[in-house]
Amino acid sequence: MNWFEVTEHDEERIAAFMARVAALPVRRAMADPLQIWWKAQMLRRWDAERKVVAPIDFMQPVELLAGAACLAFLLYRALPYLF
Repeated sequence: MNWFEVTEHDEERIAAFMARVAALPVRRAMADPLQIWWKAQMLRRWDAERKVVAPIDFMQPVELLAGAACLAFLLYRALPYLF
């Protein structure tokens, strides 16, 4: 069983499409080396910044939970004096 049959009409359409693709203008194959260097420097700085800020980002939810726990404990201890 041949599941991929191409008729003469299909071949003509494919050839016409490939001719249009071949006629498209070609861009530069490589980017400017200075541009690549700047992007690499930016990525290096962003990675360093991410590594420095990671402990702070981790501690923020911990601080919120600890604050909420302290607030709940203080409220629990103050309830007998409030009523």
